[in-house]
Amino acid sequence: MRRLSRLILSALLLAATASPVTAIGQSGEPRVLVKAFLLKADKTFDHATGWCGYDSLCTLTVGDYEVGLGFFMGNRSYRLRVASWDGDKPCCFFANGSDETSVGSVRPHAEVLYYRTNSGRLKLGTLYIALESLK
Repeated sequence: MRRLSRLILSALLLAATASPVTAIGQSGEPRVLVKAFLLKADKTFDHATGWCGYDSLCTLTVGDYEVGLGFFMGNRSYRLRVASWDGDKPCCFFANGSDETSVGSVRPHAEVLYYRTNSGRLKLGTLYIALESLK
């Protein structure tokens, strides 16, 4: 499991160098490079990179999903939300059952995402987020 995590974080770093970086969906002064990697349950993946400002709500399009980050508490933590590509409704939820979660650190982080089904939940995959400050 630890080796898989290292492999995914390495892929995140590689994706950041190989993909174009845009400022779509961000406001405020860009200060953070956000790298997102979604490893789906079927072993396919999507990734994206983008700029964010600490004083802004920032969104990244990762495959068919909009990943939203909102920074607070002196830039050391942020709120994370994932919605379907077509709008505001959350497409999925986190392990705690919420459609939004707090991340208490800007270190690389992983969150498991689930779809709601009539019989409970179905795993979408794991979202890996890495932030790189421009300071």
